[in-house]
Amino acid sequence: MKTKPEKLNTGDTIGIISPAGAVKEPGQLNNAVKYLEAWGFKVKTAPHALDKKDYLAGNDTDRLDDLVNLFHDPEVKAILCSRGGYGTMRLLGKIPGLPPKILVGYSDITALLNNLDFVTFHGPLVVPDFGENSVDPYTGEIFLKILTGNIELPYSYPNPCGYHCIKPGRATGALVGGNLSIICALLGTPYAPGFSGKILLLEDIGEPLYKIDRMLAQLRLAGVFDRLAGVLFAGFTGVNALELVAEYCKDLNIPAGYGFPAGHGDMKATLPLGVRYLFDSGDFNLQVDEAYYF
Repeated sequence: MKTKPEKLNTGDTIGIISPAGAVKEPGQLNNAVKYLEAWGFKVKTAPHALDKKDYLAGNDTDRLDDLVNLFHDPEVKAILCSRGGYGTMRLLGKIPGLPPKILVGYSDITALLNNLDFVTFHGPLVVPDFGENSVDPYTGEIFLKILTGNIELPYSYPNPCGYHCIKPGRATGALVGGNLSIICALLGTPYAPGFSGKILLLEDIGEPLYKIDRMLAQLRLAGVFDRLAGVLFAGFTGVNALELVAEYCKDLNIPAGYGFPAGHGDMKATLPLGVRYLFDSGDFNLQVDEAYYF
């Protein structure tokens, strides 16, 4: 069982780090800080959050130092990642033991979310989701509800998107996963998530169908689908992969669904990873029923 962080309270300090790609528009980060402050939080931006080194947010040492230092900063109660891109995998194997704190992100941050000893949160990134002039209402509302513990368990996530049931059924298990490209990149390493008895969340952006096909084939050949309790595809931004996903799921004997808002689209749910969910893929219900805070 994973350790659980403390919930976020109004007036707490949120730290911002850039463990992956560089922030392209610093003004967007400033906009995001204003939103977080308007919601009643203090914000501390890591010293190297705006660094740039080619496609990375600075060098590995500085990005790692920001991560470790904010986790050990007693003032900081939650840590948000500025953006995805690439770079988080370069830090794996170098991260020391960290105290449990809220960590939120998706996309490239998938590598980090699935490799810490405590509950983490698949949810918004600072710049793309909070850096514009308006924040998607669904994204903002669930972000605040989940991080402040302002819900009653079990909690069923609203699903306003065009959901498709691929394989009807019900499953119970811990939620793992995130970005399909990152999950596949971790296969064969000590940093791949444990899949047995889990509900796997998958999403991606900008990948053509043939690459999605190749990655799903890799998961199948690696025996991942055979070990799962259920699989939920959050969709693939920029392409309709429903038919392809259905093809890969047709012989599975587990619940499977497509189209939950937890990917790169405007709407995204904040999902605790590593705690128990109920997933009903037929009459859609994604319900977190285990406490995710200490």
